[in-house]
Amino acid sequence: MSLKAQKGSKQRSSKHCKAQTKAGGACQAPALEGGLCFFHAHPEKLATLGRQGGQKNRRWKADECDLAQRPLKNIGEVSELLEETINRVRQGPFDLRAANAIGFLASVLLRSLEQGPVEDRLAKIEAALAANAMLAKAKGA
Repeated sequence: MSLKAQKGSKQRSSKHCKAQTKAGGACQAPALEGGLCFFHAHPEKLATLGRQGGQKNRRWKADECDLAQRPLKNIGEVSELLEETINRVRQGPFDLRAANAIGFLASVLLRSLEQGPVEDRLAKIEAALAANAMLAKAKGA
């Protein structure tokens, strides 16, 4: 079975597959030998080819994961990560989807880190108020 275009392929392209789609309509793919398109003639290949395409396009390869783990405990460390990511994107090749995810997650982490000092100050104020209330209660008793 050959998938290459042959002489007179314009005439062959007018023949469509005789199989029906899942929706019940006629398959619009060009027919090969036997009157069926490649996928209707070889339904077992459909899942294999789809799996190969998904692995090719959406999987990280082990040799591409050379990024070192880094702590991101303060705003300065997150800024360094963003700086490194920006430079890697500019140098290329770097997965733009990964860069986009890093940027989004870094912005969420920055907001979280900015809330830390506010929560610490609030806890100190609450502790001081509780201590003052206990002193006032002890003086009044």
